[in-house]
Amino acid sequence: MKRVRPSELRVIVNKVAIEGRLPVMIWGAPGIGKSEIVRDCALEHDLSVLDLRLNYYEETDLLGIPMKTESGMRFLKYNRLPTKGNGIWFFDELTHARTQIQGLIFELINDCRIEDYEVPSGWRRFIGASNLPWHRSISNPMPAGLRNRFTGGHYELVPDLEDWVAWALSHDIDERLIAALQYLDRNDPKGWLFRSGNEGVELSPRIWATGVNYAMRSMNGPEALNAISGMIGDDNALEFMEVVKRISQLPDIDRILRGNSDWKPQGKDVSEIYLVVNGIIKRCLANSSMLPAGLKAASGFGNEYFYLLVSLLLRNFKREDVVKGLIDSGTYSIVEQML
Repeated sequence: MKRVRPSELRVIVNKVAIEGRLPVMIWGAPGIGKSEIVRDCALEHDLSVLDLRLNYYEETDLLGIPMKTESGMRFLKYNRLPTKGNGIWFFDELTHARTQIQGLIFELINDCRIEDYEVPSGWRRFIGASNLPWHRSISNPMPAGLRNRFTGGHYELVPDLEDWVAWALSHDIDERLIAALQYLDRNDPKGWLFRSGNEGVELSPRIWATGVNYAMRSMNGPEALNAISGMIGDDNALEFMEVVKRISQLPDIDRILRGNSDWKPQGKDVSEIYLVVNGIIKRCLANSSMLPAGLKAASGFGNEYFYLLVSLLLRNFKREDVVKGLIDSGTYSIVEQML
């Protein structure tokens, strides 16, 4: 089984599952973005998604209920099965279903049909997702025949902080949260984005992007600390909030971009530098004409943080746009070998 980062999985879903129409199986722990990646890729291709959680279904839901008619026996099908349009069959939490239920999709994936139901040509794309047995989730054996039908491959999704940061910067995630995670991950060999937390709490990208992000945006002081403690554990919450506190106040990013700010990275806490870098990227995402100014400003932060900025920009912009920004800002030579 191939281990892939989120950015690599997006390529697999786009090229193999959607464009190549080969069935793909995604494995990984809960809350790391398997479903989100499938839905994002479907949206990019203007495809619908039929999310079938087979653990909720019985055999008759897919095979149909037999009914005797004048022309013979017919099977009344579940009315969600697509009959037109274009989309993806997404079997999320596949191994949560009983092995017998999993077996019902053999023919569906292999022959694009079940009994007298035939999958429309625009819907002949199949993706499965599930947890592995050691993820302490429900996991029933996958029949060998079904495993073999995922001819597009089996991939284990592995969380990656840099990928997550690139995603978070283009979504509504608190800049302080992103900077604090970057700082904590840099100083902790176990990482913070995804791991077993204190008191048995599991840290995951989903918790950071939903629960913790909401608490930071909507709550303050002891209320925020209490809520975040329930999400990531007491000890983790105290350490995380201490870093957020040190970040204190976001410098004026617009002044930094205009070149008339006296803010300099020298002597600053690393977490604050991350915050400024992220702020610059967000301004560039909102207005791509700010790319040269952002690159020019960040060139004075030191190569490590300049490389970080360019790496994240390359994940959110077309390569040619970033290169043009580097040339226009006079900073291309700094990262020429990187490109």
